[in-house]
Amino acid sequence: MSNMHAFTALSWRWSAILMGAISVSSAWASDEELPLFLSLSQSMTRDSNLLRDDANRKQDYISITSLSGGINKAYGRQNYRLTAEASHHDYKHNSQYNNDGYALSGSADSELGSDFKLSVSGASSRFLPNFENQTDRSVRNIQTNKQYVADLRYGLYGRWSTNATVSRTETRYNFATWDNKTSVVRAVGLRFMPSDLVYFGTSLSRSDTDVPNRVLVGVAAVGEKIERTSLGFNTYWVVTGFSRLSGSLAVTNENHPADKRRNFKGVTGSAAWNYTPGGKMSYALTWVRNTSNEGGQTLGQNINADSVFSTNNRLTNTFTGSARWQATAKVGVNAAYTHALYQEDYGVGTAVALTNSSVNGRYNGLSLGVSYQPIRSVDLGCDAQRYDRTRSTFSRAYSGNALTCRASFTID
Repeated sequence: MSNMHAFTALSWRWSAILMGAISVSSAWASDEELPLFLSLSQSMTRDSNLLRDDANRKQDYISITSLSGGINKAYGRQNYRLTAEASHHDYKHNSQYNNDGYALSGSADSELGSDFKLSVSGASSRFLPNFENQTDRSVRNIQTNKQYVADLRYGLYGRWSTNATVSRTETRYNFATWDNKTSVVRAVGLRFMPSDLVYFGTSLSRSDTDVPNRVLVGVAAVGEKIERTSLGFNTYWVVTGFSRLSGSLAVTNENHPADKRRNFKGVTGSAAWNYTPGGKMSYALTWVRNTSNEGGQTLGQNINADSVFSTNNRLTNTFTGSARWQATAKVGVNAAYTHALYQEDYGVGTAVALTNSSVNGRYNGLSLGVSYQPIRSVDLGCDAQRYDRTRSTFSRAYSGNALTCRASFTID
C-alpha cells in the first residue's frame, strides 16, 4: 500500500470513528446525571528492534487505533464502574502480527451496615504480549486474560480494619498453549491506622497455580501445580504535604511439587517514594523484587528420559526513577529510567548429579517525552526510548530505539 493510500485509509477510519463518537456523545450529553467518557486515540511507533533479538533485528512501524469509553456512577452507598476499549494494531513490514485487541473491566462497591464494605470486580483482555516474553517470536501468540476478584472489608472508619480477598485469574494463548494457566489466590489482611497520615498492615496469602499443559524434563506426567505462600508487611506514610512513602516486604515460599529444583524461598517486596515539591515538578522512585515465571523453568532435549536437563530459579529486582516538569498549563516534559537485574540459578545434569551456577542479566531503559494539551479534550505527545538487555541463560541480548507519537480526543 502506498503512503497516499495508507493516509487516505487512516483518514477514513478516523472520520468514521470520530463521527460515531460525536453522535454517541450527543446522545449521552442529555443525561447529565451519568458521568460518561468516550476517547479516541491514535499512535505511531518506529521500533528499531521489534522482536527484541539482536540476532534477528527487524525494524518496523506500528500503528495503533483505539476507541475507549466508560461510566462511573454512585448510587447512595454503592458505586459502579465500567470501562471498555477496542484497538487495532497494524505492523507495516510484519503484517503477520496485525491484531485486534480489547480490554473490559467492571466493578461494584457497596457498604453494608456501618462497618462492612463488599467489592466485586471482573476484567477481560486480549492482546499481543511483548516479544521479549515469547520463546517463538515468528508467530502471532495472542494472549487472553480473565480475572475475577471479591473483597470483604470490616472496619471502615476506625483505626483498625481487616479484609478477606479471593481472586481467580485465567491466562490463555492461541499458540503457546503449554503456558496456559489458572491461578486462585486467597488472602486475609489486618491494617492499623494511628492517624490519617500513616497506616501499617500485615497480610497472609496463598496462591495455587495450575499449568495443565507444561512438560517437565524427567517427569512422566504432563502438567504442573505451583503453590505459593507469602506473609507480608506493608505501610503507607504521608511524610509531608510534598512527600509520600509506601512499601511492603514478604517472606515468600514458592513450591513446585513436580520439580523441587525450582522451589523458591526468600524475601519479596516493593517500595515507592513520590515527591512533589511545587506545582511544576514531581519525582517518583520505585523498587520491586519478585519471582517471575512462577519461580523458574525446566528445559531439555529428551522429555521421556532422565537425561540432560537445565533448570533455573528466577528472581528480578527492578528500579525505576521518573520526573515530570509541567512547563506551562499546556506543555509537560517527562523522563524515566529503568534498571532491572535478573538472577538465574542454573543447573545442568541428571537426576543423580547436578551442577549449579548463577548467571545474572540486566536491563536498562531510558525515555524522554513531551506532551501538549491545547484544549481540555485534545492530548498530543511524543516519547523517545533507548533500551538494551544483556544475554543471560534464558534470555537473548537486544538493544534498540523506539519513537512514539500519539494523539487523543476525549469527550466527558
